[in-house]
Amino acid sequence: MKRALIATVFNEADNITRWWNCLLAQTVAPDEIVIVDGGSTDGTWEKLQELAGAAKTSVRLDRRRCNIAEGRNLAIQLASADIIASTDAGSFPAPDWFAEITRPLLDDPTVDVTGGPCPRSAAYDFRRYLEQFEPPVDPNVIPKGEIHPSSRNTAFRRSAWADAGGYPEWLTLTAEDALFTAGLHKIGKKFHYTPKAVVEWLGAPDAPSYFKMLHRYGFGSAEARLHAEYFLQRLAITVFPFLLLFSRWRFSHLAFRYRKNFSSAAGWLAGMVTGHRPPPGWKRIDGIFLSPEAQRAAGAPVAPGANPV
Repeated sequence: MKRALIATVFNEADNITRWWNCLLAQTVAPDEIVIVDGGSTDGTWEKLQELAGAAKTSVRLDRRRCNIAEGRNLAIQLASADIIASTDAGSFPAPDWFAEITRPLLDDPTVDVTGGPCPRSAAYDFRRYLEQFEPPVDPNVIPKGEIHPSSRNTAFRRSAWADAGGYPEWLTLTAEDALFTAGLHKIGKKFHYTPKAVVEWLGAPDAPSYFKMLHRYGFGSAEARLHAEYFLQRLAITVFPFLLLFSRWRFSHLAFRYRKNFSSAAGWLAGMVTGHRPPPGWKRIDGIFLSPEAQRAAGAPVAPGANPV
């Protein structure tokens, strides 16, 4: 069964060569690599063309102005394989990542989706500071409850992607993989956690970048209507800062911790007020927005005239 590796890139000129070398260093090579550049302006596209030209693996590149979800869907549409492994530039797969992330799909026909751990890179000193508040990922600890892999480290059957209606392109930028996997769970797809499939990611290099990232995540989560309880807690701390004193850090790093909560809450509020709304045909079922395709896969009634996404 053919296996494809798909990815999206955007303004990754500083890291594109290291990332590309990680793809070519895989112990098991994908049958094809499909990469969509979302409109880079820093030389990423030109460097990527140069690197791809020297590859022995089949490589297909596409460039167009698009958001992450559109880029992922386009890459999958351009691929011909039935098993799709996804990662992103700025994330660095271990040499055996592709073999491990796709292995359960080859070995067990009942598995639809796999995911692995994404520990932060040690490239930035800021990571060590952040670990005071966000402990590092232990790759060997299997997540409790449902598995919700990031699309920088996941693989799935093309049929599962189609049943979910693809990635939700109506989201502005982030949370596309969170809503995608939530939909896959809702329509009954079987997930498998693969601790040996490790993808290291750079994360934010400093506090300002980190706060911007939290704002984007909050905005996307609000659009997707996910994790409301978490962001309401961040909002409560923003409005009532004294609540920080009830955490285990109490008086430590108060300014940073407040900015951390404020950034998430501000992004979430912005997304609730100004974020995109799902297109016609999408329906919120049990707290999850489902595409018309996902509604059909779940056996839910679909509104007449609903358009596929």
